[in-house]
Amino acid sequence: MAHLAVPRKGWENEHIATFLLSQIAFVAHPMTVADDVGSDFFCTLFDPRPQGRTQMLFPLNSFAIQVKSSRRNLNATNKIEYLHSLEIPYFVGVVKRSPSRMSVYSGEYLPFMFSGVGPPGKLTLHLVEGEVTASDAYDGTKDGPCNLKLPLVLTLAENGDPETNGRELSKLCSRMHHNISSWKLDEYIFKSDHPPSVSIFAGCRSVECFRDNFCLRLAEVFFNMKWLYEKQRKDFSVAEFEMYDRIYSDLLNNGREMPAILGEAYKKLRGLIDETSQQAPE
Repeated sequence: MAHLAVPRKGWENEHIATFLLSQIAFVAHPMTVADDVGSDFFCTLFDPRPQGRTQMLFPLNSFAIQVKSSRRNLNATNKIEYLHSLEIPYFVGVVKRSPSRMSVYSGEYLPFMFSGVGPPGKLTLHLVEGEVTASDAYDGTKDGPCNLKLPLVLTLAENGDPETNGRELSKLCSRMHHNISSWKLDEYIFKSDHPPSVSIFAGCRSVECFRDNFCLRLAEVFFNMKWLYEKQRKDFSVAEFEMYDRIYSDLLNNGREMPAILGEAYKKLRGLIDETSQQAPE
């Protein structure tokens, strides 16, 4: 009996993608329909390093990638929950056969979109060749339709430069991991590279978390100032400590309920300074 051509073309594209990705990463491929979780491959980039007379491959960043045969816009409405839950970078690869190559488009602005509007009711992914910035990466409203741009970040080819491609993709994945972590930790401070900048999201979940986040950062300040006081006294500034001391006192006077670790960090540093002052000769 005859076979459908479309599934076979998809199968061939996946094999081309596997070959191209294997130049820069370890590649895992779900093999059954039951394992179809929303991405065709899960990859871990590697760093080739000489070890004696041999070369070893050391793992770096991991990412998920979905493989397509055209650059048409993707209706991703059925993937919203998957993309919202995914905690590794997401890419879309478009495979061309002659010569074999794959254009890789980055889902780096997914955390921006989810932080800005939340999970939308409908989602369309636009694969774009030009530069995309944080300010124009998406449009839409919560529970309504949303459009997200996935910029082209590199092209993998048979005669390409695996070392350069792997290095560039690893750098991008590191930034994407940072932004995903920031979003998942309710910090909402994101880094982008076009142009290099920092984006801070207010509202939604951020407005519920920013006060506690500030208190934890202040606790981090006191821990580090205690370390400086004990280990690098020359870098400890009394004036700087007094500034943070006033902030802590103002928070207390305002009746703000603060994380216990902030009070502990402050008391340890304050006690250390007071003890040293008492021991100093008059």
